[in-house]
Amino acid sequence: MLGRFLITLAAAGALNAQDDLGRVLPAGRKLHIVAFGDYGSGNSHQKDVAEAIRKRDREEKFDFGITLGDNFYRCGVRSIDDPLWKSRWEDLYTPLGILFYASLGNHDYGHPPIICPFEQASAASEVLRTTHSPSWRMPARYYTFAAGAVRFFNIDTEGWSPDQLEWLGKALTASRDEPGIKWRIVYGHHPMYTSGVHLNQRRIGQLRRELTPIFKAGGVELYIAGHDHDMEHLRTDGMDFLICGAGGAELRKVRHQQEISLFTATVYGFLDISIDDRKITATFYDTNLQSLENPPMERTK
Repeated sequence: MLGRFLITLAAAGALNAQDDLGRVLPAGRKLHIVAFGDYGSGNSHQKDVAEAIRKRDREEKFDFGITLGDNFYRCGVRSIDDPLWKSRWEDLYTPLGILFYASLGNHDYGHPPIICPFEQASAASEVLRTTHSPSWRMPARYYTFAAGAVRFFNIDTEGWSPDQLEWLGKALTASRDEPGIKWRIVYGHHPMYTSGVHLNQRRIGQLRRELTPIFKAGGVELYIAGHDHDMEHLRTDGMDFLICGAGGAELRKVRHQQEISLFTATVYGFLDISIDDRKITATFYDTNLQSLENPPMERTK
């Protein structure tokens, strides 16, 4: 009974852990980042994407990576020692030598319940794993950090709440006058716009209504998400929206391409993002390291 109580206290502390990591890489430094989501399947496709990332890293080293949720299918992990950590994370990504700043998806919470009725997925365990892995970083359910010319904001779209919305608004406002910051990038699991199978999902509509005004006020240039198991680039309201849910889970075809959509693909792969003071370039790669959107997304100051 005491052991369970201590675990509960640790989990509660993890969910309220440090939400601002400060600066992790110096200002003025050019960044090279890898991003992918919806990957923790344990199948050959997940391994193929990890291998493609390794090859791309050998061509041009990544400074760090971000994950876009659904880190463990189908029902998350139960503890920091769950066997899935080894087979679906450490064995595949730690050997890359890349530090990943991770986010939570619905499957990391064991949602939807119809799929995981008896599983007790622990989002808190994914936060706690930060101190037990050389490659995994999730200091809190939602958090921010600065690297190069960018202030990054990771949000927990499955555990969405008014408190998180308020936190994000204040953090974005504070970043407007932050020395060395030229760009603001937000990432999480659920997209705000999509042409995929989740087009009409309630959570996506909610995020669009609530986030659009604070993104505009806070000067957000780019939002990156997963959830739909495809790749897509959309542009509206002066912002770019990228979806890369092609990291290993079963792919799903795009349902109906939206007018604001510039590119879609239903293949396995990852996002390759380069950023300096003046430009962001985001390239979708498949597992053969073929660039898919031509030309790639670019934003300039």
